[in-house]
Amino acid sequence: MIKKLIFALFIFTSVTGSIRAQEKEQKTIRIIGQLTNEINQKAIPFANIGVKDTYIGAASNFDGYFELKIPGEYADKNIQISAVGFTTYNSSIEACAAVDTLRIQLKPVNYKIAEVEVNAQSLVLVKMLKNAIDHIPDNYLQTPFNYDIYYRAEKSENDILKRKREAAIRIYDNKGYVRENAYQVFKERSYRFLQVRKNFENNSLADGSTYLDELLEMDIVRSRGNILNKNHLNFYDLKLDRVTEYENDSIWVIAYKSKRPILSNTSDYYATSYSGKIYIKLKDFAVIKNETHVEASNYSPQGRSFYVNPKRQEWKPIKIEYDFSSTYKEHFGYYYLSYVDYKRHHELENKTTGEKKKLNMNAEMLITKIITTRPEVIENRAYYENMDYNKNFWNNYNIIFDGAE
Repeated sequence: MIKKLIFALFIFTSVTGSIRAQEKEQKTIRIIGQLTNEINQKAIPFANIGVKDTYIGAASNFDGYFELKIPGEYADKNIQISAVGFTTYNSSIEACAAVDTLRIQLKPVNYKIAEVEVNAQSLVLVKMLKNAIDHIPDNYLQTPFNYDIYYRAEKSENDILKRKREAAIRIYDNKGYVRENAYQVFKERSYRFLQVRKNFENNSLADGSTYLDELLEMDIVRSRGNILNKNHLNFYDLKLDRVTEYENDSIWVIAYKSKRPILSNTSDYYATSYSGKIYIKLKDFAVIKNETHVEASNYSPQGRSFYVNPKRQEWKPIKIEYDFSSTYKEHFGYYYLSYVDYKRHHELENKTTGEKKKLNMNAEMLITKIITTRPEVIENRAYYENMDYNKNFWNNYNIIFDGAE
């Protein structure tokens, strides 16, 4: 009788333990938070949030907010949050899940730079850039893949918002990060719209066009028309801006300014000034971020690299400048584009009336998913967007980073 009771108790305990284990695995842990700069309280967008020792991850959005959904089986692991130039945050999932909304402040990190003679420093920085270029095949995937993106663009006239468009888009890259000239890269990338929502109707071909092609050009690792070209390095003045960190690895921030801004090294037909900062990881020479400022004498609606006939322009450009930044993130041992931010400012004068106006165009794209196994082949670029609004799609759409496949 006692033996039967012990056996029954063992069976009950085993079944109960199995049920609890299944419940733990099935339960999803949801963590919501916002990241800010400890010094100035500004939001930190596009920081990497991940579960250590797994491929579960997310990214903070444009306002620093993030949402992380974690399978219950990982409840005993830790969360790591990292952003370029900030200390890395670590905490247990249990502690993070106990708070309704995490308010996390990251501290900026910079190290003092020893005084180095200018010519000697320039040689060191050229070598660092050459190392970054040489290591692109090792650091970035060289085979076809898709990435899904969240795209947002706004156009304002005299500080009044005129147009806003959001879209979910799938991009196909036929070669991966095999570096080519701008024309070849253009041919090897294609995309289609998954869904769109906007505050205006398409009444012309121009209404349906987007800034997506320009954003793709700003992936400086993919194309050679920028600072990451050995043949262009002599066109730049270089300076070590600072040394900082990212995920506990040292980062060199190299400031550059073009001595001769031309189409081949700026990708802009009308560039008159071209400068920026590039962030290179010391451990593996991976480029993890780039920031560029450009001033130009004119601009074609078809893109930065195109010529425009000034005689056919109704509005004469007085001042044109723009900034863009590109960030890269590591997945499964390779780096990929993580996000691009693009801000353009125009001051124009009407040739006939003398009227003046200001145009501001902002565009952003955030990679939400990377697909490396059996990627969908997309044959063409969908230059013209004309889709009906799908409320159900947007109600269920998550622009927070979903991870890699």
